[in-house]
Amino acid sequence: ETHEQITESFGLGLDPTSTVDKSLSPLTSPPRTPPPSSTQLSPTSTILPPLPPLPTSSEVHLSSQKLLRVQGEVDELRRLVQKEQILLEQEQLLVLEETTRLKAIMSQVEQLHGEIEEINRAFGIERVHIFRSNFRLEAHRISLLQQLQFVFPIKLIPIDIPQNISSFASSANVSTTNRTVPQYTIAGVPLPNDVHSPSVADDQVSSALGFTCHMVALTSKYLGISMRYPIVCKFSRSAILDNEQRRIISGNGNGHKTTYAVYPLFRERVVEREQLDRGCELLNRNVECLL
Repeated sequence: ETHEQITESFGLGLDPTSTVDKSLSPLTSPPRTPPPSSTQLSPTSTILPPLPPLPTSSEVHLSSQKLLRVQGEVDELRRLVQKEQILLEQEQLLVLEETTRLKAIMSQVEQLHGEIEEINRAFGIERVHIFRSNFRLEAHRISLLQQLQFVFPIKLIPIDIPQNISSFASSANVSTTNRTVPQYTIAGVPLPNDVHSPSVADDQVSSALGFTCHMVALTSKYLGISMRYPIVCKFSRSAILDNEQRRIISGNGNGHKTTYAVYPLFRERVVEREQLDRGCELLNRNVECLL
């Protein structure tokens, strides 16, 4: 009991040198001298702190359980850290692969940019060449049209047309007068407003229409404009084809043939008036296409 009292006195922070009932213990302690004063303590002497209480078995059990729980949590955290490290390594590999793929794509893009620049440069050069070619072609067209104008000049000049005036006094007395009217000429040949006028000879009308057909055909060729109705140029015996009036004739084993209506562009006795009018109408449509 004296030992337990001493232990409790240490645990409660009591001074172990305090007085204890000596009758309760057979042991006797030697008389203690009073603690030396501050003047008597040596410089090297220290005061020890009180000892902590000893843990009980329940506290030891609880501490061991806490330690096991903490150890389990540490192991779980280590397992999670290892798992995260594995995932991180996998993600790093994926990032490395994506980086390599992006670098390859960037190199391809740079190569494509270089090719595009070369194509644009070549396109610019070709564009300049095309512009120069078009300019030369236009200049050549103008030169050809000027030559054509020189070969087939079209002018508006006054022409005297004879006119018969009968006398009222006597039917036998007939006087002739000339009437001046403006009229177009092509290559010096008058082109009458009325191709059926009896005052104009057949050869003159045929020649004027032949010159007109030749000039229209060459103008269409120089300008690169297709005519709606093809022209057959044969000078004073020219003709024009009507695509709208065509027939398909089946041959004997040789396929099919297409025939077109042909209208004359000359005046003769054998030429009907309606056919010549139709040919002049189609020629006027070709001129409208060129304009």
